[in-house]
Amino acid sequence: MKLKLHHQILIAMILGAGIGLPLNILAGMGKVPESWPQTIAMYGKGAGDVFLRLLSMIVAPLILASLVSGIANAGSLSGLRRMGARTLAYYVSTSMIAIITGIITFNIIQPGANASEALQKLNAAAATTGVAAGNQSLATTMWNQVFNLIPSNPFAALADPSNKSVLGVIFFALLFGAFITVVGGDTGARLTKLFDDAFAVMMRMTMFIIKTAPVGVFGFMLFATAGAGLSVFKALGWYMLTVAIALSVHAFVTLPLLLVVLARRSPWAYFKSMMPAVLTAFSTASSNATLPLTITCVEKRAGISNRISAFVLPLGATINMDGTALYEAVAVLFIAQVSGLELGLGQQAIVAITALLASIGAAGIPHAGTVMMVVVLGAVGLPIESVGLILAVDRVLDMYRTSINVWSDSTACAVIDKMESRRSDTA
Repeated sequence: MKLKLHHQILIAMILGAGIGLPLNILAGMGKVPESWPQTIAMYGKGAGDVFLRLLSMIVAPLILASLVSGIANAGSLSGLRRMGARTLAYYVSTSMIAIITGIITFNIIQPGANASEALQKLNAAAATTGVAAGNQSLATTMWNQVFNLIPSNPFAALADPSNKSVLGVIFFALLFGAFITVVGGDTGARLTKLFDDAFAVMMRMTMFIIKTAPVGVFGFMLFATAGAGLSVFKALGWYMLTVAIALSVHAFVTLPLLLVVLARRSPWAYFKSMMPAVLTAFSTASSNATLPLTITCVEKRAGISNRISAFVLPLGATINMDGTALYEAVAVLFIAQVSGLELGLGQQAIVAITALLASIGAAGIPHAGTVMMVVVLGAVGLPIESVGLILAVDRVLDMYRTSINVWSDSTACAVIDKMESRRSDTA
């Protein structure tokens, strides 16, 4: 019997953990050579990297074809402005709700107060080790993000997989699609048809690559479990628990409520439609790499129109980071508490606002939120070297928060689709 894709992905995750974790434990007991789990982990990473490379190959051309096609078919520029305003308002609102959820959860659990002596030593070690990140101010960081919206060469941006180049591709595609609408006539019709056909080809290529997802997921899970095991997570258990609870509240309470109230959809049915994308995001920890699969699930499984998904999802994969924003806020509060600094409500508000802005600038790639966290640390006067305190468990939390990012983007599609359909019905 042929298994559905999300079942294949789930089985691949279980197999990867089932092989890698026991091997790591046996090596720790001296039953097998210590080199075995590391070797297996590297093979697993190789398989996962091939899958990520295939996805990365199609991200930029898929965004270009999808955005231009969607905008050129959207109709009037006033309709685009309306949809853009709604999308941005939704993204900012849900990210702030996520941050507030994280701060409330932190204040209830107080994970730093339960930190062990070993964790205090780890914090001291992190402060002396340092983290490879810049010392830019918040204003400079945000200006760079705005500046990077404008590509000096759109063709070079298509060839460069970095986050600032993806922003450039999105900006160019938005302008190009909008001016196809402005030009109109035969020229507009020909260009619209060209990008419609290009999008159809890219989607077919995407479907082919997505079939290899279980192999990539198996490789990444093997790499994580065989290479790290469980020991690295013990000292930071309370911190991980706090982040996990806050993310779970946002994912399984807040976003489903928005689906019911604003989109009039069944949260469970919609979640099942998005399960392949959410599981892939969990295993790869990259919302940008998952974007082709997210678009496929939203359109083919959830029935959202390309006009909506082509605009909402690429934008969301770049600026809508609910999970990252929540994680950054909790992580900074945890670092402050372990360092013996209790932040008041005013300073926590600064953390919330700065985490929101930093999450917008975070790349949709693994560990990007950790790098952007230095901005939030600087806002409350904490040394950026303290990021080293949580690097040991960042990967598993990165996997979970990325899946929340993708789930939030998908929820936005359903909400905006419902709002746009209501306007069409009343027009």
